[in-house]
Amino acid sequence: MKYKYYKQFRLPYYNYASTNLYFVTICTYRRQEIFGKVLNGKINLSDEGKCVEDSWKMIPVVTNYADIDAFVIMPNHIHGIIAINNPDEPRELPTKAFSVRKRSLSNVVRNFKTAVTTKIRKLKNDNEYPVWQSRFYDRIIRNEKELNAIRNYIINNPTKWEEERNNPENLLM
Repeated sequence: MKYKYYKQFRLPYYNYASTNLYFVTICTYRRQEIFGKVLNGKINLSDEGKCVEDSWKMIPVVTNYADIDAFVIMPNHIHGIIAINNPDEPRELPTKAFSVRKRSLSNVVRNFKTAVTTKIRKLKNDNEYPVWQSRFYDRIIRNEKELNAIRNYIINNPTKWEEERNNPENLLM
């Protein structure tokens, strides 16, 4: 029996429930282009993409410790900034390195992915339709300069779709 051994993407001993800003990228299963098309540097969302947009905007409504900042939905992924606000949480975890905290970034992303998957499966009338890759990428935003650079990247992402590494046409090069 083969087991998957994943590289751990999270920073060891960092508490992802602590107050901070995080840049996240969440990709579709096998990079399927189901969220829309980029035309003339603008994203035109499909019905599936609208499910993603609606669910993303609901993060602060359904989660009392998370807020959203800039985001963009691309044909096969979403980039966004999530703010976690847990003032009583320490930045460092003293014990388990990779435990999932109740009010953490991973919890926000898991709930978001579940909401989108439920909506898209209902839309497609297919209870087994795969929507997401099992993992997501994150970066801890450390200062205002980095925050502004990431916001700029997010805003301009559709205009750079032709060069984007998540564009399946560029994966074959």
